[in-house]
Order: sequence, then structure tokens, then C-alpha cells
Amino acid sequence: MKELSRSFGKYFEILSPRDRRLMFEKLTEIDEATGEFCRMLYRERYQDKKDPDRRVDNWLWKAVYLPGVYKKRKMLGKAISNEVKGTLRDLHLENPDELSETEKNILYHEYRNVAKRYLSTCSGANYGSKLLGLKKASAEEKKKKACEDIWMASRGFALASGEEKRLSLWCDAFHDELMEYYPAGKRFIEEFESSFTKKGKK
Repeated sequence: MKELSRSFGKYFEILSPRDRRLMFEKLTEIDEATGEFCRMLYRERYQDKKDPDRRVDNWLWKAVYLPGVYKKRKMLGKAISNEVKGTLRDLHLENPDELSETEKNILYHEYRNVAKRYLSTCSGANYGSKLLGLKKASAEEKKKKACEDIWMASRGFALASGEEKRLSLWCDAFHDELMEYYPAGKRFIEEFESSFTKKGKK
């Protein structure tokens, strides 16, 4: 992806929705079309359509929800198909070839922000715990689980749905953010990919 200016790039590194909005208001180097696209994504990502005053992160919910969809892919059948359609629509990837290079670049960095925000929760005391929380995960176990969750929410879901091409931007962003967070996790990603290939979609 094309490198962003320092201040615009910083916008995609901030995790707090409020702080992101405040910083965006100070940006001066982006053109009107770019600014409008970013504002539209911000509204879609953080606005609860049923309760506009409630703070949410709809795309972070995707990162949390999709691993469960991947795990239950054998049982869900048509529900998987409906989830794929909704995910492509929500992430603006129904027709990725129609996106401009600027739009693809912005989406890539927005997706990385989603992955970054998800990974920021993976060091918590209860993350990866077992036996109803009685057995805490080690730092290494948490990192492996983070790799698995990120893979299932992106590449795994794309493989299971047969939408590798249209979801490639989402998958690339999640992979790149994970590799920055935990470079050694590449071996786990390769294991997940190999396991899926051997077992197949079923």
C-alpha cells in the first residue's frame, strides 16, 4: 500500500474513536474527496444505527464475531452465505475492483486499525484463559491465540467462504498488523493455513 503522510498515518494508529475524530479535524493535507471518504467510514464504523448516542465499533465486532462463524462453518450452511454478503457489504468489498487506489489505501489502513485495536485486547488477564477462567494463559499462549483469532477473522473466513479475492484487502491488512505485533507468529499462520488445506472446507 502507498505510504501515508506522517500525520495522516498517525490517524490510523490511534485506537480511541474520540481521539481519532479530534485528530482528523486537525488534518490539513488531505483533499476533499479523501476527507469525505474517511468521514463516511468513521460514521459507518462507530455509529450504532439503532442508538446514535451509543458508542460502538462495528468493525471490531467483525473481528470478534468472524472466528466463531469460521469455527461453526460446517453447521451454519446458508447462514455463512448471508454473513459473507453482509461482511462484504459492510467492509465495502462487494466490488473491490471498482474502488480507486486512494480508497483501497484508506480501507487497508482502516482495516489495520481494526486489527490493531483487537490485538490491544489480547494481553488482558482473562484472554485465552481456560476452565471457565480458572487457568490463565501464558504470554506465549495468548500470542498464539491472537494469531489464530486474527487468521480465522480474515484468511480463514475468506478461505471457508471462497471469497479470497474480494476479501484480500481485509486479509492483507490483518496479516500485516499481526506480523508487526508478533513477527514470530508467522509459523502459527502457516500451520493454520496448512491445516485448513489438509482438512478442506468441510
